[in-house]
Amino acid sequence: MPEDLQKSAKNFKARSGKHQGILDPINAARQFQLNRYLPSPGLAPFVEHYWIIRWDLRGQPPYVFEVLPYPSVNLAFSADRAWITGVTTGMYEYTAEGAGLIVGTMFKPGGFYAFWPQRIATLTDKTLDATEVFPEAHADFRRALLDLSDDTQMAARLEELLLARHPRADRNLAFINTIVAAVVADRDLRTVEMAARQFHVSERTLQHLFQKYVGVGLKWVIMRYRLIEAAERAARLPKPNWADIAAELGYGDQAHFINDFRNMIGKSPLQYMQSIHS
Repeated sequence: MPEDLQKSAKNFKARSGKHQGILDPINAARQFQLNRYLPSPGLAPFVEHYWIIRWDLRGQPPYVFEVLPYPSVNLAFSADRAWITGVTTGMYEYTAEGAGLIVGTMFKPGGFYAFWPQRIATLTDKTLDATEVFPEAHADFRRALLDLSDDTQMAARLEELLLARHPRADRNLAFINTIVAAVVADRDLRTVEMAARQFHVSERTLQHLFQKYVGVGLKWVIMRYRLIEAAERAARLPKPNWADIAAELGYGDQAHFINDFRNMIGKSPLQYMQSIHS
């Protein structure tokens, strides 16, 4: 590893909210360790965080964890493969058994376009071998990455891989970052129409930009962030008031919220809460 990256490895900041997006986070935290690290400033326009999952379930049954993914592309490395996952529109499951380690990068919505300048919607709900985008991500790189003993050294090695591509942010990516930040911060921003008015562009322009750079439409992005927050509240609060939560998340009525939650997670909010607290 180059000397400058060795130095920067000491400076990666851990990210709070470790199990955001993971369903049943309380039980999941007992089964595996998940650490997340923020990128260096040079990659901050493109990368949300680096993530490292470890588990040791030897002598125990396998554990299936469910994830409600963010509207992001991920690059991941495990003992037997390296792969890129486009935005996943449903839940996905991963079975952890024995002992294992996965190291990955979650790109910001739209951030992967700087490394793969194609219409990102063509990658939605699909996977690619990592070497199709990063030829350096071959078996030797994967083994060297996973053999590192320190999380921040792993993050630095991922940075080395990404920086070698000399990614450049364009105005559209910065614009998308601004819109997504507004969606996360402002629950009153509920529709594409409202976003179009706030940012002085047409709904058609927003649809085109999000399909090209993010891989899904802005309407889907808004709903996904709201439902991730709802799932987190179900895990955190002993007796959530779903009518109040629906209103706070921008839903006009509770029935619409419950329907979206069930369609995305496969359970009603009450059923989900009961399943994780049982």
